[in-house]
Amino acid sequence: MMTHPEAAVDRALAAAQVINARRKVYGETQAQKLAYYAQAWSLVWDGRPLFPNRIEAWQMGPVIASLRHGLPTIEQTPPVGVFADSEMATLNAVTDYYGAMGGGELAELTHREEPWLEAWGDRPQNEKGNDPISLDTMRRFYTRMALRGEGPRRPPMPTATAPDEEIARIAADTSRRWAKTLAILGS
Repeated sequence: MMTHPEAAVDRALAAAQVINARRKVYGETQAQKLAYYAQAWSLVWDGRPLFPNRIEAWQMGPVIASLRHGLPTIEQTPPVGVFADSEMATLNAVTDYYGAMGGGELAELTHREEPWLEAWGDRPQNEKGNDPISLDTMRRFYTRMALRGEGPRRPPMPTATAPDEEIARIAADTSRRWAKTLAILGS
């Protein structure tokens, strides 16, 4: 059975490698939080997770458990072709916005934000935890931030380079396909 080459790639680790290649990451806490924020803003801007890895509420903030053991490889060159252009733009925007913050500062920031607070619940700060952080809560919280003009700026979307004839053909096909429905709705 043939497997897709990307199937073996840990996308959370690849995201951390891309972040580290753009701006040197110092320590696990910083790497964890930057990968967390990349996931959060991908949910907001692209409407889908950047990686499938579970994010958990730990004492020091959000943690991607699979990165706990993969961080020594963060210094490696990121694999090519894992992320689409829009995903790379998200990684770059998040790194540019949050990358100057140290691990402790990022942990404090996440402790004031709804996704970690909701998953952590009312347990004391000195306890341990590993409850999942909801992607829906992340999407809602960071979307509200974006609507208030807070957080990183959405990177420009890649532009289509289709020739005018191709665009005209797609528009004509769409018009034909919907003509009857539009006629009914117009009556």
